[in-house]
Amino acid sequence: MAMAWPTPSLPLLKSGKPLLDGRIISVEEEAWLGSLAFFGALVSSPISSYVSQRHGRKIAGYSIVIPFIVSWLFMVLSESLHLFYISRFSLGLCCGGVLVFCPMYVGEISEDSIRGALGTFRSTLGNIAFIIMYAVGPLISIKDMATICVFIPIIFALAYYWMPESPLYLMKNGRSQEAMESLLWLRGGDVQAAEMEMMKLTAVVKKSESVNTSIKSLLSSRGTRRALVICIVLGGSMQLSGIYAILNYAVSIFELTGGSVEPNTATVILAVVQLIGSLASLLLLDVAGRRLLIIASQTIMCICLGGLGIYFFLQKENYDLTSVAFLPILFVGLPVFFLAVGLGSVTYVVMSEMFSPEARGIATTVTTITVWLSAFLPTKFYVNIVDLLGLHGCYWLFAFVCVACAVFTFFKIPETKNRSLESILRELNGDDVKSDEECTERTANSSRVTERY
Repeated sequence: MAMAWPTPSLPLLKSGKPLLDGRIISVEEEAWLGSLAFFGALVSSPISSYVSQRHGRKIAGYSIVIPFIVSWLFMVLSESLHLFYISRFSLGLCCGGVLVFCPMYVGEISEDSIRGALGTFRSTLGNIAFIIMYAVGPLISIKDMATICVFIPIIFALAYYWMPESPLYLMKNGRSQEAMESLLWLRGGDVQAAEMEMMKLTAVVKKSESVNTSIKSLLSSRGTRRALVICIVLGGSMQLSGIYAILNYAVSIFELTGGSVEPNTATVILAVVQLIGSLASLLLLDVAGRRLLIIASQTIMCICLGGLGIYFFLQKENYDLTSVAFLPILFVGLPVFFLAVGLGSVTYVVMSEMFSPEARGIATTVTTITVWLSAFLPTKFYVNIVDLLGLHGCYWLFAFVCVACAVFTFFKIPETKNRSLESILRELNGDDVKSDEECTERTANSSRVTERY
């Protein structure tokens, strides 16, 4: 909801109706309000990664609760633009924490066969929040909306209390008995399934214990370097395809196109489309695989964003586009849908699948910094890009990013569907890829972890 806030709220602030002594904010102030959250997330990502690695995923999750509540209270009490700035920046700090610990935690507690589907739940619930913000935000005051949002981190804190600590984190810290208990809880009491996963975790942790964890040594590993490049490209492409610029400025875009659908209604439609896309990703991710979803979704996004650029170019040249006024909604809606199906969901799943435990903290930090930086830049400088390239050129640039990502995925990214961490790491390092059954059998022969339980 923090990320969705600018779309309904910025038009209200620009109208001069709600706060700020009736003053209408400038274009520059609008850009800062839309982008400061991304800058805050950029700052907090290394801190959140450190907390997750050093103190565990439970502490990392709880560390954002109070800051989230305080941030929304700033919004409730805001009577000046500066307090809005502080609120947006501090909300970004919290969002950065979510993006670090959530994919990491979900990836570590999930079974291999459904890890992809579970990894999409964050984006699915996020899209539900977009719908709520887009539908309710224009109808009530900014203060009232912020008051509603105060209760969301409180609900999270109550629900998260019942979740166990990550088994991988416990194993890395020598708490094998607690790790087994955590796995038993997560697997519904299935002892055999928990024991099999303990074998895999033991193999991964034993390997990590013999590895130097300095940044230099981690980056000397071919597999870590390759995984890091993959996640940086995916994270950068997801944001540089212009998704947050489109969503934050959706009302303005639909006003410019002069379509028949009321702009606020159109943004709600976009949010619903985004939710449907994330639900489709949930169903398809562990069936179609990661690579196919990325390539197909990025290709369609390229076509649509390129088509939107053509529409704006013809509009600039004073062509009569009345008969095709519906096209902008289609050309904006389809990229939003397919980004949710592809990169919007897959990036965070892949990020949780490709790194060894000793590299995960540094890799997650670098990847999330890339995500937030590449979200901040097009959002903050969207107006400047439009001034430089024209509205049509801006969307052609977004289209180019999409096709470049599709090409990179085809040639460089391995499929990780239904595979264990050990199997994925072997392929990234260029070793012979063995099946998960072979990996498990090899581990069982070298370490009879099951006998301890």
